[in-house]
Amino acid sequence: MCGLRKFSVSLLLSAMAGSSLAGDFNGELKSQSAYGLDSNNLQQQEWLLDLEYTRALWGGDLTVIGRARIDTHDQLNHSSIPATYSAARGPVVVDDVGTLELREMYWDYSGDSIYWRVGKQQVVWGEADGLKLLDVINPQSFREFILDDFDDSRIPLWMLNVEYSLDNGGVIQSLWIPDTTTHHLAPAGSPFAFTSPLFVPQRPEGVELILEEAKAPSLSLKNGDSGIRYLQFVGGWDISVNYLYHYIDAPLVRSNSVGSKLRVTQEYERSHLFGGTLSNAFGDWTLRAELAYETDRYHRDLKASTGVSRADQWSSVVGIDFQGFTDQFISMQWFQASIRKNSEMLVANRREEQLTFLWESKFFNEVLTFKYLHLHSLDHDDGMLQTKLTYNLESSLDVYARADFFYGDSDRLFGQFESADRVALGFEWGF
Repeated sequence: MCGLRKFSVSLLLSAMAGSSLAGDFNGELKSQSAYGLDSNNLQQQEWLLDLEYTRALWGGDLTVIGRARIDTHDQLNHSSIPATYSAARGPVVVDDVGTLELREMYWDYSGDSIYWRVGKQQVVWGEADGLKLLDVINPQSFREFILDDFDDSRIPLWMLNVEYSLDNGGVIQSLWIPDTTTHHLAPAGSPFAFTSPLFVPQRPEGVELILEEAKAPSLSLKNGDSGIRYLQFVGGWDISVNYLYHYIDAPLVRSNSVGSKLRVTQEYERSHLFGGTLSNAFGDWTLRAELAYETDRYHRDLKASTGVSRADQWSSVVGIDFQGFTDQFISMQWFQASIRKNSEMLVANRREEQLTFLWESKFFNEVLTFKYLHLHSLDHDDGMLQTKLTYNLESSLDVYARADFFYGDSDRLFGQFESADRVALGFEWGF
């Protein structure tokens, strides 16, 4: 244990020293068993326990959340702590059965015009659902691709989060993030390991592959991320303007041929992210939009000597939600991404478009909930379908059945997981 992890334990012990443990305890237990339809075997047998402790401290509130995850079927698990976790963030225990970690730990303080949250936490920017444009403050675990709830798959980071309330009703949020943890990718051979040439160099036949491990940037002041956001309500519109200077959490995969060997390195590069959001309600309808411009993105390029080339990128989403029917929610979104580079050898299209459709319906006084989500690429005719039926057995206990399907060519974002189709049963119990 080192760095901020050692500091977190010292802080917790000093806060409790000389006082009782009086505070509030609550928790949530989840379980899910998934069966692979193509592999004809169990893909997952997971138990997830979150325990939360809160108490008043130093004029504010301290929150500590611990997590234990056990998956007795280890297809989705790493056997050790991945090097993509920084020295400040790594779980206490990682093996091929599960993990034990201090998931979040933060101190909140509210003054007349200022709000502080200091510690390990999640921060969500943006208006989009399903795919992310501005919601890139926290890295994500892709051990189940994007099938897991974002609240569970986001990786909390150590940071300083401060909000200032202005006299005109606006709010300025500033972030300083020394934690350099990056995305947690599925292990090689996992049903959700990335294999598409959009992300991974393809090894020529007869060539030996030398793959270097992706490692999080070193923990130092110069490697920290920082961001600022301005929020304002104007004429019925919720508007935000965002800026983030950060390491892109997906490793940049470069390749270099040396004789009969292909050497592949995985490193992380800096980027400036500019963007904004707006939303407004019109009766039963809500209109949402999000725009992002990111500098120095790298893209697979067959013409480049290292297999990648640098270019800025525009991304946008327009969404519309409808709640005009009793116990019904319908949402549609249109995503666009445009690479600002003229190259005929890019693996990805210079312009990509995707649609999403979400329908959520409640029955029998909200005892039964059905959810259907469809993500589809207009350019490649690949996509993902999710269905989930949830029954509220008791006030704090839900049981559910779900099915997740992928379709499309194996060299595309969704199509690469076509053999990972699954059905699952599970429950969620809060206490």
